[in-house]
Amino acid sequence: MVDAVVSFVVQRLEELLIEQVVFLQGVRDEVQWLRNKLEYMLCFLEDAEEKQDDGDRKIQKWISDIRDVAYDAEDIIDQFILEVEEGRTPKKMGLKGWLEKYLCICNKQTNLVKQATLYGIGTKINSLKSRLEEIQRNQEIFKIGNIGDAREELARRNDRLNQLRRERPYEDNELVIGFNEDVDLLMSELMKAEPHRCVVSIVGMGGLGKTTIARKLYNNTILRDKFNSSAWVSVSKDYNFQDLLQRIIKSFDKPTTKEKLEMLEKMKEEDLESYLRGFLEEKRYLVVFDDVWDVEAWEHLRRVLPDNKNGSRVIITTRQKVITEHLNERTYVHNLPFLGKVESWELFCKKVLPHSNEVDDKNSCIPQDLESMAREMVRKCHGLPLAIIVLGGLLSRKHPDEWPKVRKHIWRHVREDNAHVKHILALSFQDLPHHLKSCFLYFGLFPEDYEINTDKLYRLWVAEGFIKLDKDSEEVAAEYLKELCDRSLLQVVEKKWRRILSCRIHDLLRDFATEKSKELNFLQFYDGALVSNSRRLAFPCEFQRFVSLDHSNLRLRTFHLFNLENESAEIDQLTLICKKLRLLRVLNLWNLPFNPSKGEKKNRLAEAIGKLIHLRYLRLDYLEIDNLSLFIGNLQALQTLELKGDFTNPILLPDDICKAKQLRHLSGAFKWPFRVDNLTNLRTLNFVVVEDQMEFDPMDLINLQELTVIKVGQSNIFTLHCISRLRSLKSFTLCVYYQGSPWFPSLRPLSHCQHLLQLRLSNMRPNWKLPTELHKFLPNLKFLHLEALALMPEDPMPILEKLPQLTILELIDYHVNKFVCTARGFPQLQFLDMYMCDAEELQVEEGGMPLLKGLTVASSVRIPERLKSIPEIPWRRYSDAWAY
Repeated sequence: MVDAVVSFVVQRLEELLIEQVVFLQGVRDEVQWLRNKLEYMLCFLEDAEEKQDDGDRKIQKWISDIRDVAYDAEDIIDQFILEVEEGRTPKKMGLKGWLEKYLCICNKQTNLVKQATLYGIGTKINSLKSRLEEIQRNQEIFKIGNIGDAREELARRNDRLNQLRRERPYEDNELVIGFNEDVDLLMSELMKAEPHRCVVSIVGMGGLGKTTIARKLYNNTILRDKFNSSAWVSVSKDYNFQDLLQRIIKSFDKPTTKEKLEMLEKMKEEDLESYLRGFLEEKRYLVVFDDVWDVEAWEHLRRVLPDNKNGSRVIITTRQKVITEHLNERTYVHNLPFLGKVESWELFCKKVLPHSNEVDDKNSCIPQDLESMAREMVRKCHGLPLAIIVLGGLLSRKHPDEWPKVRKHIWRHVREDNAHVKHILALSFQDLPHHLKSCFLYFGLFPEDYEINTDKLYRLWVAEGFIKLDKDSEEVAAEYLKELCDRSLLQVVEKKWRRILSCRIHDLLRDFATEKSKELNFLQFYDGALVSNSRRLAFPCEFQRFVSLDHSNLRLRTFHLFNLENESAEIDQLTLICKKLRLLRVLNLWNLPFNPSKGEKKNRLAEAIGKLIHLRYLRLDYLEIDNLSLFIGNLQALQTLELKGDFTNPILLPDDICKAKQLRHLSGAFKWPFRVDNLTNLRTLNFVVVEDQMEFDPMDLINLQELTVIKVGQSNIFTLHCISRLRSLKSFTLCVYYQGSPWFPSLRPLSHCQHLLQLRLSNMRPNWKLPTELHKFLPNLKFLHLEALALMPEDPMPILEKLPQLTILELIDYHVNKFVCTARGFPQLQFLDMYMCDAEELQVEEGGMPLLKGLTVASSVRIPERLKSIPEIPWRRYSDAWAY
């Protein structure tokens, strides 16, 4: 994890050498030396961090020393750039003074050295050089670089913990509550008459009960009697294939003689494979592979499992969904759910009071004065069986007077009470590739049980530097999130088609991320005391409380404030924070409203924000700033700007907006026109309020992918001419709000948008009609949202059913007598949502909508009998979220 920190600083030093070449002349060699030395240290950090896991305090100190040097180097860089940029500002010293200080001095090498000394960078880098030389000497003393020893020791330690679960298909005292429906469903899959070998995969996060369910299946006599040979094998993360083959054979063959055991020990890998295949030939077998971690493990295993076409079955338990996608088998994947509220309480009660009978949701046997507290703690477990079992066992050994202490720090107590919990969490984190560790730990910044908007999360990850900045950074972020979900480290809260809209992290994993981050000074979720050297801070309580604290030693790059108490704040308080935290890259005030104030205070705030020149992400969506020109031109690193938006009172963007050349996402309500030249990196513009025409050079917005336009006023000259030439546009929303004539801009120009996949139209003009040839000029459209507002009386189906690629259709507030789809209509449609539509019937001829698998209509609307079995759409209705 520290290697990610050092890598980022190496990248920053490289940028500094390129961008500040004039001002570094006197110390360029020192900066280059620092960069090279840190890059060299990277070669040994992986080895060192593996040794650190063994509890070697010398190694831990060595790693923390490198991390501290990297952080200090980052501080020097950012402070240097801050002072250089302030020195470049002519209005502070006058043009003459500025020229003397920077242009004339640049002619003399000696004066450049003085210039660097003035900023202090030379002295500070020399101090870092001394520290790094000492670190390198310690590297030799501690013999960091012998990777083999570290990995062997780590493997031995993991193996000792894995022994707890190996070859144990029987658990006499195992407490199993719930999952009856899951077991029945899995049993039906295993008992099917399919003759080919089939694989049943049970997927879920660590501690969810995958192994428990597999044991329940394996020990079912009705199932076992169907097979003439069976085996249970724990694979684990650090498996050796030869050892794995020996254990599979022993579990199947169950050799009892000393000679046979010795023979197996002497056999080579190829001989073991041949022996196992021969043993299983012609047999109908059942085998459980518990705790599979990677695709390669399954590729090894499938070679030795013959498909005898007699009904053999394989059960796999895994945290990694990606494994199930590479099985290349007849397979059934079962995503194990969390326990429900009633089952969770029953499991807890039976663990706290193991000898009590008749325990259920109403009869808990928990003392009445403790029940409310106990239920609160069980709710925090969110249905995770391991957490509930450990919590119940812990409280069963505690006096009732101690229960409040456990509640206050529930996850710390759970982790410390059970080594298996620590092991499960640590294994999942250790298995993450380098690029995902920072992304995972970042979830420690969010409050418990917080639903996280994924679009905002992607932008935060990019702003933090976790993902390399390029054209497709947000797409890479979406892939990272999917991988974390597939590894069962995150829960998908809301999904629209294939797009994850929001997610959540289980509180136990969040607690692990928070504690791990504290070790690394990576981030802090405020819990009563500020950590001076933490880089990121989330503050979940009163803003006034934060303002009153001592900020003098804070080295923050990120500040999140979550308004969980529905409080408000003063403009002056935020101004003070901006003045003290000058190195911020992310300033994110989640839903924090500010009390009304005069223009002078807002101007002072705008000026203070303008001095945060490192800022990449700024969210002030509950604050109106009248004069953006006071800061927007200075924020040349800004990638995301989210401001309060209202189309009835849109924001006037100053000309300086075109100086924000790195801007990628602009959210609010912005009055057109404004300058867009130089905004070639802009990807999202939501939303623009237009009264007349919207004219611009499309090449200035060459990378714009998402655009929302709100047309207001009585003018009828607005066209889509310029918008149609946005070559990267994928998602477009057009709202026409004036209730006047039936005029609506022609959609035909959109035929030039070759990448347009999603379209949302909202109409307040009476009697506007859809163009009859919509399918000809929008042949690639996959998502269409039409909001008629009861002003479009004609059935749109005859036009829409011809769209060849349409997958999702949302119709809002249509008032027609009947919707009619013909026999060949909607060839690709999979989801149809008819919200607030007043109609007597949805008529679909035989052969129409052949792929439909999600349908939501009012109960008063008659539909064909064959459509009545189709389930409702699986996402929240009437949301403004895109599906692609």
